[in-house]
Amino acid sequence: MAGNVNMRDPYRAKKMRVYFRFSMIAVACVVVVAIAAIMMNTGNKNIDYSQSKFVQYDTPEDSATVAVFETTEGTFKAVLYESEAPEYCEYFKKLVDEGYFNDTYACTMLRTGGVTGGFIAGSKTADGTAADDTNTDMVTVEISPNMLPTKGSLGSLVREGGRFSKPKAGSVFTVLSDVVDIEEMRSAAEGDVNGFKTVCDIFEKYGGVPNYLQMYTLFGQVYDGWETLDKIFSTRIIDETAPDDKEDRDLRPEHEIKFTRVYLSTYGEQKQNGFNIPLKQGSVKISTSSEDSASEDSKS
Repeated sequence: MAGNVNMRDPYRAKKMRVYFRFSMIAVACVVVVAIAAIMMNTGNKNIDYSQSKFVQYDTPEDSATVAVFETTEGTFKAVLYESEAPEYCEYFKKLVDEGYFNDTYACTMLRTGGVTGGFIAGSKTADGTAADDTNTDMVTVEISPNMLPTKGSLGSLVREGGRFSKPKAGSVFTVLSDVVDIEEMRSAAEGDVNGFKTVCDIFEKYGGVPNYLQMYTLFGQVYDGWETLDKIFSTRIIDETAPDDKEDRDLRPEHEIKFTRVYLSTYGEQKQNGFNIPLKQGSVKISTSSEDSASEDSKS
């Protein structure tokens, strides 16, 4: 596992597709191990989700900050959760205000076994290599028990910390899709340790990439523009027919995908289509603790 330190550094002069291969292999191979470690207190960064609010599934206040992503494939919008990742959101908003993400690339599709787990975005180059104007500032990774890596969530890529340093989050980020095998996930642990059952229910409802738990700062949630997002997720990659274990498999999109403009607004200004996070086919409505609280408030 020592090699992961370099693979997790998006600012080395290596292609991002190589850097991220570990995460997609993990999606296919070690979901059970990752979830079991998290939910059964076998790791050093345990999170108790039993009291979590799971804020990304609640309709935000009109004043909530929204990032609008205009791309060559269309537009999508995401709420930023400044209370859950304050340092990273401040950093991200500063970059947006400076126009940093305008004319950047979706440089890598996270594709394993023909299934897309999301894509890497915010790169100054089409192949994910660092450029002279790449922002290399880093902030401490922030882990919130109220955020989950379900479909449409935004997460920062990180540089892994050493023995005396913490992991750091940078300017490159991911937009996640859905690769979860819910039956495999449920079989990873027994009972409802640390809110495991509710977490499973949410992944079954919305889909997502569960091995991202505790790996990245989750800071946003897409709520509008799903047609655009699904169009990007379904984009073929250059080495579409190459085997997953091909050493230099090219995961770049077959055609160029760019963020033409990214800007900040508020939910009140960007709620024409409402707050919509689509359910997976065949899933049923469940209530999170925050939804239960809202229901109780309405009764009183």
